[in-house]
Amino acid sequence: MQEVLDTQNVQVENRSDARKEKLDATAVWALINSAKRIEVAKGKRVETFVPTAETQESILKTLMGRSGNLRAPTVQIGDVFLVGFNDELYAEFPFSLR
Repeated sequence: MQEVLDTQNVQVENRSDARKEKLDATAVWALINSAKRIEVAKGKRVETFVPTAETQESILKTLMGRSGNLRAPTVQIGDVFLVGFNDELYAEFPFSLR
């Protein structure tokens, strides 16, 4: 992941390692609720969310792993969060910021 971000010259504002930093659903929502959008990679599929009170439950269900912790990796770039890893998402993502 870091190689892709470096190649695209993307400045990461916030990075969370779910193995080291445990975040429950309340802490995750506090972190992401003001984001412009959230891109979640699940295998080859990518889901896009806009956080609102109406989408909170479905977003948290998608973001939280089986352990009850935020899925890894999670990266904040500007007001967008990337959760999970998908080569195409990270390779294409920076272009959508410009």
